[in-house]
Amino acid sequence: MIDLFKKFKTVIIVVLLIAIAFVIYSYFFAKPAEPVLSAEAVSAIPSVDQDLIAILLELKSIKLDDAIFSDSAFKSLQDFSQELVQEPVGRNNP
Repeated sequence: MIDLFKKFKTVIIVVLLIAIAFVIYSYFFAKPAEPVLSAEAVSAIPSVDQDLIAILLELKSIKLDDAIFSDSAFKSLQDFSQELVQEPVGRNNP
């Protein structure tokens, strides 16, 4: 028995390493088995889409009041913007 182990030492080690690598791969990287029939699989709209639809409906229900634009405080606001002057184009980047 010991003589057999000495003779095939590298072959046995390689086979064991391959077996260990396969077990590790199948444990960490294998996809979980999906059920054939499930109540979750029948769902017509995924939950992300349902969240998006709920947010869209909330946005549609918002009513904006334009009375703020006729308020005297809004009308008293001053425009402090500055006009940008066109400058001549310099040389091209090398």
